[in-house]
Amino acid sequence: MPHFLDWFVPVYLVISVLILVGFGACIYYFEPGLQEAHKWRMQRPLVDRDLLGCGGPHL
Repeated sequence: MPHFLDWFVPVYLVISVLILVGFGACIYYFEPGLQEAHKWRMQRPLVDRDLLGCGGPHL
């Protein structure tokens, strides 16, 4: 029995992570609002994000 668990547990974990990553990628690519929100967020300068409370010194 321990020999079975030696290979089954790592294989199960790797497959589980790959399924979750694939599911997340499908949601990202097939949901149009998420791509637009990501593009909008990345276009904003870093200074604006700091002033909105996402870190950095507060004025």
